[in-house]
Amino acid sequence: MEFNSFTGSIPIEIFNLSKLSTMSVQQNQLSGNLPSTFGYRLPNLEYLYLESNHLSGALPSSISNSCNLRVIEIAVNQFTGPIPTSLGDLSHLERLNLLGNKLTGDSTSPELSFITSLTKCQYLSILDLGDNPLHGIIPDSHSNLSTSLEKLTAPNCKIKGSIPDGIGNLRSLILLDLSNNDLTGSLPATIKDLQKLQYMDLSMNKLISRVPLHLLCALHRLDTMNLGQNQFMASIPKCLRKSYIP
Repeated sequence: MEFNSFTGSIPIEIFNLSKLSTMSVQQNQLSGNLPSTFGYRLPNLEYLYLESNHLSGALPSSISNSCNLRVIEIAVNQFTGPIPTSLGDLSHLERLNLLGNKLTGDSTSPELSFITSLTKCQYLSILDLGDNPLHGIIPDSHSNLSTSLEKLTAPNCKIKGSIPDGIGNLRSLILLDLSNNDLTGSLPATIKDLQKLQYMDLSMNKLISRVPLHLLCALHRLDTMNLGQNQFMASIPKCLRKSYIP
């Protein structure tokens, strides 16, 4: 039912279709909340597409009871409250897109504990968190995220603290975007281990340059890099100083 002009809330009867494997209502004008019993009623759901609507309220913890979920796309809505740690129980999860909501981290912990829970999702390849007021620190446990993770984006999330050294363990990363946050400290030396990285945006933070920037020369597949609006004072590495004549 995607790409229509549906309004109002999602009919409650849809959540009783226990054999449903795909629900796609993206790109409508739907509003209202998801029922707290969401996962109990849709045990066979594999693909959930709710993006670009006006849905609000909490993301129900019971979503983990839809244990076959592979894709969750709820970007560009108005969901609020903490990101449930129960998402980590979705052992088949491949893509999680929470972009453009009002979701937060756990208020009882300075760390983004939901990231720790997602380390159990061994097939996770895409994690989009951007434009949510997460207000937290990236936990060291992020280094245990899936070895299949190719895309990690969390721009404009009010993330603070430093980029942990464990970032180098995510060796399948192709795209990394942590721009427009409150990150401090230097680039971890382990960033050189991201040999598949093609796009990196760390702009608009408060990063400094204790570690020489020449480590970036090891990223041979890097096509686009933005380090603007930080506090780097190191010289530009020779590998980035090539002149190209059109």
